[in-house]
Amino acid sequence: MTFGQWVKYVLLMLFRPNSITRKEWQMLIYLNRDRADFELSKLGMQEDLRDVARKHSKDMAKKDYFDHQNFRGESPADRLKVSRVTDSVSGENLAKIGGYPHVVKEAEEGLMRSPGHRANILNKSYNTVGIGIVQSKEKVYYFTQNFAKRIIKFTKKVHKTISLKKGLPLKGFTFEEMEHFYYQVKEFGHQKVLKEGLVKVSGKRFKTRIVFDSVGKFEVYIYVHGSGKKLNLANHFDVGVRGWWFWR
Repeated sequence: MTFGQWVKYVLLMLFRPNSITRKEWQMLIYLNRDRADFELSKLGMQEDLRDVARKHSKDMAKKDYFDHQNFRGESPADRLKVSRVTDSVSGENLAKIGGYPHVVKEAEEGLMRSPGHRANILNKSYNTVGIGIVQSKEKVYYFTQNFAKRIIKFTKKVHKTISLKKGLPLKGFTFEEMEHFYYQVKEFGHQKVLKEGLVKVSGKRFKTRIVFDSVGKFEVYIYVHGSGKKLNLANHFDVGVRGWWFWR
């Protein structure tokens, strides 16, 4: 937790100890304690990931099912993509529990007893998580943990549709020290690179704009340097470019 997040958690403990939001932060504490037992770094709560997790927990609670795939046929990766969460490495844990006085603790301990869920919690690649908890009308709690390896965080929303005139603005920060990262633009569904460039990073901050030469649907790939000369995919998303008449 950041200092600001810790203050919010303390206030929730004092004034709303039984709130769902407080339970989400409580699960983060348990989760990070489990990671600390294996000398792994703490995960930070990210609001975009938490929003995706909450929506899935709410959907399961409302429609009375328990599965990584929802009734629309969407997988965890699909739900992240729909929400414009573009991190290329991610995972999801689910839990369903009721009838216990300490449901959060029971849920986290249950996940740690399950090999697949435990592997997600103890995955050293992950550095962020979103936790969403919802209680059904039957007083059953649904838990969703969405994990991600986040190298780049966009602080300006990456819109699904942009205008040819304005291009695609990208603004945010990096979780790691780097001098720059790369982008490639490809026509949707094709591998031919139409445009590529380098984005300068200063003090872990960046701000740039990708200009497109024509309208259409495109895919944008963000790469960062890995070990040696290897480039690792950090983000991947699609964008539709409209004509000059289009504005947001």
